[in-house]
Amino acid sequence: MAFLVAVLAALTLSVACHADIILATFDGAAHTTWNWRVMNDPVMGGISVSNATINTTLQAAVWEGQVRIVPSLKAPGFCNYETTNGITTKFNDASPYSHLLLRVRSSTPSYAGYKVSFAADTLDRQFKSFKANFELNTTEWTTVAIPFTQFSKDWSSFTGDCNTTDPTGKVHHCCSAAHPEVCPTKHNLRDISQLGLWTEGASGDFHLEILWIGAGNAQQSATGEILTKLPEEMSRKHGAARLHVPTSRNTCKYPVQHNLRYNISGRLGKDYLPLSGLMPLESLAFAVCCDRDFQDFAEPQSFFAEPDVNLFGHLNPDGQTIFYDTTCGLPVFVAPVNRTLADFKQDTTEHTWPSFRVGEAIMENIVINATSGAMFSKCGTHLGSYDPDARGPRYCIDLSCISGNPAKSVLRA
Repeated sequence: MAFLVAVLAALTLSVACHADIILATFDGAAHTTWNWRVMNDPVMGGISVSNATINTTLQAAVWEGQVRIVPSLKAPGFCNYETTNGITTKFNDASPYSHLLLRVRSSTPSYAGYKVSFAADTLDRQFKSFKANFELNTTEWTTVAIPFTQFSKDWSSFTGDCNTTDPTGKVHHCCSAAHPEVCPTKHNLRDISQLGLWTEGASGDFHLEILWIGAGNAQQSATGEILTKLPEEMSRKHGAARLHVPTSRNTCKYPVQHNLRYNISGRLGKDYLPLSGLMPLESLAFAVCCDRDFQDFAEPQSFFAEPDVNLFGHLNPDGQTIFYDTTCGLPVFVAPVNRTLADFKQDTTEHTWPSFRVGEAIMENIVINATSGAMFSKCGTHLGSYDPDARGPRYCIDLSCISGNPAKSVLRA
């Protein structure tokens, strides 16, 4: 496999936002997966509607609906998507951090009523929670970072805003030096017992997908983008793919899975690829498999044999192993076929990258560029290259790009 070292122009250096804890995911992980429910302005004749599902391929929540005008109020109602675990539930401690982080995307970024809340140290978790607005300006996956100082527990039940006066005449206050009593305290951030997402104060259709909710210390890049970096133990569990993803260079149709096989998740591209000083903060899997600017690069030689990867220690010793696309979970290779596992290992060791032969490539899920030999899955994931040798056709593949878990339903390009 070619390992081209070339000067890449115009790489943007960015400052990371450290998402040091995860509060909620939708992947079944212990301590971050919670029960959620939808509430649609159930009082005062509200007619807003919404529903939520879990996209098991992306392992993300999908919440969508329509906020409608409440006839009796002649004002927008609300929709709410909130956790329902008991009052004694304790989320991970957010008190050391400055920002609440949301990894989200939306097909309706222009909707003006997105809000997020967290409850702590209260019995009325829905309406005595701390709440803040957030805005979206893209349909791509983005990390929204909201300072905890923008949350207030004194918000209007009519609009959800803190800086408003209700029709009843009550004035609501935002967190400030003048009103510290409405601000979340360190004690509150240690005692989070509920999370909630809201659409209110603005009528219209909305569609929001949520990968995770976390907390960290955020800074913006020069372009204004919020970036995230999970520490190793969390990124292995919750998503190296949730690091900075340069969408303009992304060839993949789906995000990199966050729980890759063979201990691939949690590795940064800058730790394995040349020009690490210029490398955007992104996972090794994203860089090699999805970033078009790095398609001439590969994971290091013999990466598959590193002690904490140990590919052949994870394979079925008595049969075949199926290898899945790292993003969408399509099956792309199966091995060994018409040879022994020892043959497959010897071939891979000789060429220093996983090496598949005729019959082992699931060609209906693979596209090969006839000119360059570059191989892609039908999900756009760069797998490696067609690189025949004296023994015939050979598919030289990056393990990082075939370490996914199977999709529960087959995705078609």
